[in-house]
Amino acid sequence: MRRQIEHRLLILIILCAVLAAPMASGQTMTEAVPPESMSPARDSTAPAPTRFEELDANGDNAISKDEAAVDPALAQAFDTLDKDADGKLSPAEYAAYNVAGGGKT
Repeated sequence: MRRQIEHRLLILIILCAVLAAPMASGQTMTEAVPPESMSPARDSTAPAPTRFEELDANGDNAISKDEAAVDPALAQAFDTLDKDADGKLSPAEYAAYNVAGGGKT
């Protein structure tokens, strides 16, 4: 009986060591997978614009849902960012997205 307990304890210790090894090296799952491989597919010759002026295709000083669609992350966060729920992002609403690390200025 005691031998079985020691054996199970040894297995548990080995399992913990194996699972903790990536953390000890400072590597996380997100670092192990290149970010490009996690993003939705899009034409690699035409990167999504990230500056407000580039996203505002019609120049009306607002980004519509259609204009935001070229940036999958922005399109996904659009409704959360559209604080006044007018269906478009103002420069201030888009700036909040940039501060949070979603886009580039």
